[in-house]
Amino acid sequence: MSKISPPRSAPDPVAALLDARLSGHALPAFPAPVPTTLAEAYAIQRRLIAALDAPVLGWKVGRIPPPLIAALGAERVAGPVLRIAELDGVVAGDAAIFRGGAGAIEAEVMLRLRAVPDGRVTGSDDGAAWIDDVRAGFEIASSPAPDVHDHAPYGIIADIGINNGLLLGPSLDFADFQTLTVETQVERVTVGTGRAIDVLDGPWGSLNFLVDLHRRGVIELKPGQWISAGAITGVHPIVIGQTATARFGAATDIACIAVTETGFRK
Repeated sequence: MSKISPPRSAPDPVAALLDARLSGHALPAFPAPVPTTLAEAYAIQRRLIAALDAPVLGWKVGRIPPPLIAALGAERVAGPVLRIAELDGVVAGDAAIFRGGAGAIEAEVMLRLRAVPDGRVTGSDDGAAWIDDVRAGFEIASSPAPDVHDHAPYGIIADIGINNGLLLGPSLDFADFQTLTVETQVERVTVGTGRAIDVLDGPWGSLNFLVDLHRRGVIELKPGQWISAGAITGVHPIVIGQTATARFGAATDIACIAVTETGFRK
């Protein structure tokens, strides 16, 4: 008499992503089933945040691939920030990257929420009511799934925005932080230049995007959280051992070195 095999449980991408992030080990590919809508992707993201069981210290903002913008009715994606470290201006900060996964560095302006806006923020004049600090910084963008960008934007959203922490540099002048020219170098080779104001509708647009998600219950903003407002010079791949630097204007420099991710700890 043949034995009846117990039914197999459905594959769960949250379980695989959680194990990879806790262990620091890369995955062979993005775990199935890959979400196919923004709603599915954000639902997985919320489950992964809950499973990691760590305070949400901020939110990163990224871009949706241009060919998908019209169909999705959105230009940006969001992901939680669960790690933040201060840069001291002398020693390069550690940027933890999954060995065998996807890894990149992004120079960004970081906005600290004084309070959650109750309306649309149009610029620095009313932005000061909601933001109490602006810093130069790096977003560390890394995923245990090496092919995560092949599943953009859904895989990126689901894997907590592929955020692996923020590195906070010096404060920037509130009056002109949007118009500073930023240059990013990897291993002393310039890989991108730009200004925050030229990325879609700028940092205030990123904040308004997050506020809209907050009002719809997709994410939860809180005072004191940091907003990583979008890659100014681009998303720059980096591998273990490489150093990246960014210059904001004429006087503010930050640096980081890619190190091996060893597993998420609260």
